[in-house]
Amino acid sequence: MNSKGTAVVTGAGQGIGRAIVERLVTDGYDVLALDVAEGPLVQVRESLGVRTAIVDVSDAEAVAAVTAQAPDCRVLVNNAAIQRYQDLLRTTHGEMRAILDVNVIGPVLMAQALVPVMATHGGGVVINLSSITSQAHAAGTSLYPASKAAVNQLTEAMAVEFAPLGVRCNAVGPGTVLTEGTAGHYGDANAQAAIAGVLPINRMGMPQDIANAVSFLCSEQASWITGQTLFVDGGFTAAQGSFFRSARKAHT
Repeated sequence: MNSKGTAVVTGAGQGIGRAIVERLVTDGYDVLALDVAEGPLVQVRESLGVRTAIVDVSDAEAVAAVTAQAPDCRVLVNNAAIQRYQDLLRTTHGEMRAILDVNVIGPVLMAQALVPVMATHGGGVVINLSSITSQAHAAGTSLYPASKAAVNQLTEAMAVEFAPLGVRCNAVGPGTVLTEGTAGHYGDANAQAAIAGVLPINRMGMPQDIANAVSFLCSEQASWITGQTLFVDGGFTAAQGSFFRSARKAHT
């Protein structure tokens, strides 16, 4: 299979990021998987056969160096994010800066590094990972929802600015997706079943559900779609977050 060019995925070591890497490999991309942690990247490299690099997306110099590793970049997936389950009143200034630096500024730095590369090859695609929390808030999630709301607006700004370069930009907003990082937050099997039971589509999401949406938005089938946030959430946003909160309260 001939490569479609390089797809760069941040936060690629596990969960949704790893699933996106696996799907884009299947789609024919030469994937460069980035993460801040070395251990998960080793597993991704060995199991999926992709190139990897340790990169902190909030480090401007480290991000700029990615350009040399992806001279034929056609896809950028900004998946890396920091989430804190903590009250706003107890969130420190340092934690606030970390969340915003990674979740909001990181995608901008990555785009600054790689969108010009895409433009030299006739265009490409940027996908930002948002969240249902940008639409349905819950207490104790610190600045994460605000950062993801910013990602939605950033996606629209990128779509407008990058269109003349032949680059489309969309966002994917995952719902209640079971990953290594979220399983504990959603509780035991009974609690997870209760959450799934109030979703219009009667199951929780899996990382592959998000990867499928990313794959579609990267494809030619989505060639006239830009500036949109696609919530992949089993109907959560349509049903409103009150159902989810009620289910959680009943099992705590």
